[in-house]
Amino acid sequence: MVTSRRWRLPKGSPARWRGRANMSGKPAAKAALQAAGLALLFFSAWLTYRCFDGRQMLHHLSRLVSRPIEMAAAAFVYGLSFWLRAWAWKRYVGKPIAFSVYWRAVLLSLFVNHLAPVKIGDAVRMALLARQPGVSASEAIESVAVMRLLDMAVLGGLTVIGMYAYMHYIPRISLLAAAVAAGFVLTVIVFRRPLRLDRLWRRWRSVFHGWSGAAMVGAVAASWLCEAAVIGVIAKAVGIPLSFGQAVWANSATVSGQIAQIAPGGLGTYEAVMGFALTTVGAPWDVAYMAAVLTHAFKFLFSYAAGAAVLWFWRSDWQAVRSVWRKERERR
Repeated sequence: MVTSRRWRLPKGSPARWRGRANMSGKPAAKAALQAAGLALLFFSAWLTYRCFDGRQMLHHLSRLVSRPIEMAAAAFVYGLSFWLRAWAWKRYVGKPIAFSVYWRAVLLSLFVNHLAPVKIGDAVRMALLARQPGVSASEAIESVAVMRLLDMAVLGGLTVIGMYAYMHYIPRISLLAAAVAAGFVLTVIVFRRPLRLDRLWRRWRSVFHGWSGAAMVGAVAASWLCEAAVIGVIAKAVGIPLSFGQAVWANSATVSGQIAQIAPGGLGTYEAVMGFALTTVGAPWDVAYMAAVLTHAFKFLFSYAAGAAVLWFWRSDWQAVRSVWRKERERR
């Protein structure tokens, strides 16, 4: 077990940084995302009303239970996706800190995001890393923000490729919005922290130089390809024979849609976006809805099991989770 110092939310801590960032012109963007989330939630409710069939759901569940090897393989590959993200994060930070710290932080981030109505998992990752010896709050914030930007870039690229391949459409407005969002996050990193652009640029040139940088980017990309395996297995069980590329497209579009999350784990938004993505590759709405619900249920179970395991073996990590959760509630 890794011993660590208590997280005290000092000046420059993730929770305080989140608070300052939220005062810097975000209300309009936040309101737009909440409106989009509500629209997707209503659409998901309509899908539930039109497409939910209890008998069919039990039938598909029984089919999944009868395939324990495939489901175990899907769980392993899904877990591997988070291992790869933790590995890339450790390589970026570049400090002699046990890999288990990054691995636990990523899994607890997933766990918290499936419990809280808003995504505060990244703040948990920052808090856990900042508790380690030799890591400042600003370094923790920067590393998590950069990893998130890398995630967004890979997901955005996969989503655009999928839209062109399966919808014959390139979303120019969406690409512009994504570029603006990425620029905003980068601006917050540079100017809201004691971190200057030249310093950040020198660090990125050092970290992402050569094979080391390619390995980090490759690990993040591979993690999203691994996550698509879950959709592939479940879609096959409900009667949607997805190709690997189609599974990657459905996963990328669905996860990208979670930017409008307004319920724990993206309930509603996940089902609506995945249902739409699966229909673009030929699945009927009722079958696509079933696949989305079962896939999301699988991810909920995985996140709870992984989070419970981490908190059982590293109970001190609960202090960081509680601290972030309490600060988020106070901020609201």
